Amino acid sequence: MKRILAADDDADAREFYRLCLEDAGFTVETVEDATAAIIKCLDFMPDLLLLDAEMGGGGGEKVFEKIRGLLGKDIPIIFVTGFPERGKPFASQKNVLVLQKPVLADVLVA
Repeated sequence: MKRILAADDDADAREFYRLCLEDAGFTVETVEDATAAIIKCLDFMPDLLLLDAEMGGGGGEKVFEKIRGLLGKDIPIIFVTGFPERGKPFASQKNVLVLQKPVLADVLVA
């Protein structure tokens, strides 16, 4: 079973991600900021990260840089953002997808 870590400072978004992804058969952990995402990622070892680009503690960019550096591999990352222009710097990176909020459940699961 694939493991997903979803990090977003919006509690409703975290719950939405958890419900959609668990219903699709994934194991999901959620956290509310970048620092918690980094700590949880090293413990949980997810197969995919779902990151809010604008969350507290440094945003998804901080998590991206830290985790990619620490794990030494290109773990797949989905950035979700209400501001698509903020996701553009990440879109060209290997194994990165940028989605605009609000994300539809079927798009997220796909």
